[in-house]
Amino acid sequence: MKRSRLTRSLAAGALAGLLALTPAAAAFSDTGGHWAEDSIAKWSEEYHIIGGYSDGTFRPDASITRGAFAGILDRFLHFSSKSDPAVFSDVAGTYWEDAILKLHASGVYLGNNGKALSGSSITRQQAVTMIARAFQIESAEEDLPFADEASIASYARGPVSAMIKQGYVDDVKENRFRPTDPITRAEVVRILGNLVDVLVQTTELYAKDTAGNLMINSPEGAQLTDMTIGGDLILAPGVNGAVTLTDVQLKGKLLNFSEIEPAFLYSYVPEPEPEPQTPEEPPQNSGIQPSEIYTPTKTTGETLTYEKRTIPIYADPEPIQVENGDFEWNGDRLEYVGSKYRARFGIDVSAYQNRESANQTIDWDAVREDGVEFAMVRIGLWGTSTGSVMADAYGTQNIDGAMAAGIETGVYFFAQAVTVEEALEEADFVIEQLKGHEIDGPVAYDWEMKDSTYRVYGTSPEMATACAIAFCRRIEDAGYTPMIYAGKYVSYVKYDQGAIDGYLRWYPEYKSEKSEVLAPTICYQMDYWQFSSGCSIAGIGGRVDANLHLIRRK
Repeated sequence: MKRSRLTRSLAAGALAGLLALTPAAAAFSDTGGHWAEDSIAKWSEEYHIIGGYSDGTFRPDASITRGAFAGILDRFLHFSSKSDPAVFSDVAGTYWEDAILKLHASGVYLGNNGKALSGSSITRQQAVTMIARAFQIESAEEDLPFADEASIASYARGPVSAMIKQGYVDDVKENRFRPTDPITRAEVVRILGNLVDVLVQTTELYAKDTAGNLMINSPEGAQLTDMTIGGDLILAPGVNGAVTLTDVQLKGKLLNFSEIEPAFLYSYVPEPEPEPQTPEEPPQNSGIQPSEIYTPTKTTGETLTYEKRTIPIYADPEPIQVENGDFEWNGDRLEYVGSKYRARFGIDVSAYQNRESANQTIDWDAVREDGVEFAMVRIGLWGTSTGSVMADAYGTQNIDGAMAAGIETGVYFFAQAVTVEEALEEADFVIEQLKGHEIDGPVAYDWEMKDSTYRVYGTSPEMATACAIAFCRRIEDAGYTPMIYAGKYVSYVKYDQGAIDGYLRWYPEYKSEKSEVLAPTICYQMDYWQFSSGCSIAGIGGRVDANLHLIRRK
């Protein structure tokens, strides 16, 4: 399995306040037959990272304090920068002060109301979130299928979902994540084993194949030669020496978390990245075929290059009309100042915004007063790996709230259809969810493909286009206005732009105050532009996606 973002996470060294490393070959008196016995042995006897107690025990089911956990991460990653001790009112002079301040400087250890609480036990959701922060794991936007899902704090939902989805956390018992339970030493070791297969701690030549992730945490660098790394190669933040790779086949990614610019000497031979449509394709040879839905449209004969691909330019869609000088920042909002369009400001929301808001409820009146003219509400989703259609937990509540506040309201469905039949199932689900809930905005089809973990990975462009069109037709037949949401990859690689030209287009491309180009860079004109994922809106906790609706002036 390809491990995309992590490496390993817990060094485990000093695991509790008085933890001392036992002799290298020592077997602990209390780990025989324990479910984590092999992992404990690996990280203590092979890598000498996890220690036991002076009485010869490991105490696998004991909890870990927040301070000790910070020490684990720092010992493993060798963070360099450090925050001012004044950032926490209770950390000065404590045993874990140095590690905590390093993790705070790296955005990993945030504390609680100005306190580090280093002596308190760290919970499962806190530990998993810190690991995700340490390794910059992108949060997953999927509902969690646990009986205690509602007990998971809003800040931890995205990291927990991502860690579980990627297989780094796999100790869920009886369909419960147990978010507020203290994480145990054995559970930490389990995560270690899932994150990293091999840890390189010295500059000695290493030449042994590994099936999973390999992590280098030697500050002086490392030498790898004549080997295959089946997962990712991860460079810890504390690595500042030369890393030399000679005749190394790297099947995953090179993840560089180094904080100091090192003198890397890359000489590895990466395995060619497969075309997204070349792996085993989802079953789509039976049922409704793309040719029954649409006829491929004409291109101009011109092409563009996107991610080393030659992309044809379609004849029917309108070329991009907005320019760089048409936009300027006003706070965290981008405004259209050109002359061709009239622009309206809007947002899109899902259950994640509810969970960040007071009482898990968006104050839509406050949203309206903050200048929001339209809202796109997630009505449901098809899980990227679950293969099932689900309603957004707060979708209908948000529709009713936005409409009652006088905000134009549309909906979107996060789609993962790999057949026309599935696209129609998604459309019918949306129509059913909308019964009894009036909307006056469009219904958007949001078909996304990020990597090979998505169920749509490998879907042909013809089938992807057919699914979008089938969804839109069914929505239109039900009396709604269909719209297609697609980023640059899906727009260029998966969709016949001429075939979908009759539908509204919603395009995401995020900008910031540091962006040199403020206009969208896709070659086709869009109707809606999602320009940011970090907007602050009154009445909503956390950050929100911001959009502009560009209406052509007559």
